[in-house]
Amino acid sequence: MAVPGTYRFRLVTYIIVLQVFLAGVLVLSYGASSQLVLREAENNVGRLAEQLAGQIRTESVDLAERARMVRDSARFQEYLFIAVSLGTDATALREQFQRQFGWLQIDRAAVLSGAGRPLVGGEYGDLREALVERNLPQGSKESLIYLNDDFGIEMVATVPMRYRSQHLGVAALTKRLGTSWMETVRKSTGGELLFVRDGKVVSSTLSAGAAPAAFIPVNDRLELDQSSYLVRRVPVNTGAGVDQLWFALSQEQITLRLVEQRNIILGLAVIGAVAILLVGLLLLRNFSAPVGRLVSLMQAVAEGHFPVIPATVRRDEIGYLTERFSEMVASLRDKQAEIDRIHGQLAQQATTDALTGCYNRRYLYDLFPKLWSEALRSNKDLSVLIVDLDHFKQVNDRYGHLAGDEVLRQFSQILMGCCRVSDFVFRLGGEEFLILTSVDVEGAKVLAEKIRVAVAAEPLHTAEQDIPVTVSIGVAQAQVGEGREGLSIVLGRADRALYDAKQRGRNRVLVHHEAQRQRA
Repeated sequence: MAVPGTYRFRLVTYIIVLQVFLAGVLVLSYGASSQLVLREAENNVGRLAEQLAGQIRTESVDLAERARMVRDSARFQEYLFIAVSLGTDATALREQFQRQFGWLQIDRAAVLSGAGRPLVGGEYGDLREALVERNLPQGSKESLIYLNDDFGIEMVATVPMRYRSQHLGVAALTKRLGTSWMETVRKSTGGELLFVRDGKVVSSTLSAGAAPAAFIPVNDRLELDQSSYLVRRVPVNTGAGVDQLWFALSQEQITLRLVEQRNIILGLAVIGAVAILLVGLLLLRNFSAPVGRLVSLMQAVAEGHFPVIPATVRRDEIGYLTERFSEMVASLRDKQAEIDRIHGQLAQQATTDALTGCYNRRYLYDLFPKLWSEALRSNKDLSVLIVDLDHFKQVNDRYGHLAGDEVLRQFSQILMGCCRVSDFVFRLGGEEFLILTSVDVEGAKVLAEKIRVAVAAEPLHTAEQDIPVTVSIGVAQAQVGEGREGLSIVLGRADRALYDAKQRGRNRVLVHHEAQRQRA
C-alpha cells in the first residue's frame, strides 16, 4: 500500500501534477496559438529574406574572388598581352582561359580589350554591350554590377587586366540568379521567390511562364492567385532599372506547419516527462550500481572514447542493456575507424593530384605561407623550381593521351626520387610541376640539374614504346620583405626563368638572377 511520504507515493503525485501541468500548457498554447504563429511567421519571413540577402552577398564575394584569380594569373596575362598588343586571333587566348579557368563555377565569362574587342566570350553580345556602355574596358578598378533579363538577375564581377603596369582591358565573370537558383532556394527555405519589375511579377517560383501579375503588397501581405502570402523584399542593392527580388511565404502553410511542429514538440515533451518518471521508479528498485556503471561508460562514449566492455553474466534487463550497449559501442568503434580512414582518404584527395600523386596547386597555396614563416624564423632559405616537360604536346599528339598520362606518372616518380624527404613536389597543371626546397638558390640549381640529367638519361617507358623526353627548369629564391604576395612574386620570377630557358633551346636549367644578367 502506498503510504504518503514514500518515494512511490511522491512519484505518483509528481506524475499527476506533471500531467495536469502539461494539459494546462496545451490549453493555454492552443488558446494563444493564432497570434503567436502569425508573429513567428512574420519574423521568419524577415529572417529568411536577410539570409537570402547574405547568400547573394556571399556569392558576389565568391564571384569577385574568382575574377581576381583570372586577373592574377601571370600566364593568362602573357597570352592576353600577346593577343592585345599584336592584334592576333584570340583562339589561343580562349583555349588558355578554358584550360586554366574552365573549372570555375560561373555562368558566363568575357574578356574585352581596352577598345572593347571581345577576346573571350564573344558570343555574349549583351554582356559586351553592358560592359562597353559602362566604360568598363577602360576602367582601372574592380566593380560588381547587376544585369537583368527575362530569366532574372545576373551578377557581373569585373576586374581590370594589366601586364607589367600596362592596361589591357577587362575580365568579367557572371553568376545568374535565375530559375535553377530560385528552385534551389525554394526547396531549402520552403518559400517562394518573385522578381518584380514596374509593379508586376515577371518571374517567380509560383507559376513559371505565366503572364505578369500585378504586385501590390499591403502591410507586407500579398494576395496572389487567390492565396495570401507574407512578403519581404530581399535587401540587395541591385541598382536602378534592375528587377526587385521579393521573398514570400504562404500564410496558410506557415500556420499549419508551425502548429504541427508545436504539437509534436508538446507531445514529445509529455512522453519524455513520463519516460523520465518511469526511469525514476526503476532506479528505486536497486538499479543504482549497474546504472551507475552504464552512466560512466556513456560518459566515456560522450567524450569520444569507445572502451571495450567485458561480457556480463547477468541475465536480467540490466544484463541485456549492458550487452546491447556493448554492441553499440563496438559498432561505434568500428564506424569511427571507418570514418577516420575515409577522412584520411579525403584529406589526401584534397591535397594531391589524382594522376601523379604529387601535391596539387590548392595545397601549394596553403603550405607556402607556413614554410615561408618557418624559414624566416629559422633563418633558412626557400627556393622554387618550376619544371616543364619539353614538347609535351607532341607526346600527346604522337603517342596519345594515355601514353602522355603514363609519361607524367613516370616523370613525377623521377622528380620525387631526386628530391629530399623535406622537399615538396606539386603538379601545377598539365606538364608543369613545382618543387619547394629549403635550400639557397645554388642548392636549388644543383637539384634542378640533377633532375634534368635524370630525365634526359633514359627514355620513359610505356606499354608500346620508349619516349625520350627532356625538361626545362626555372629556379628562383624567395626574398625577405615580399610580404603576403611572396608566393606570386617568386612564382613569377621562376616562371620567367623557365620561359627564358625554353627560349634558349630547352633542356636546360636557368636561375632567375642569371637570366637577368644574361639579358642585361
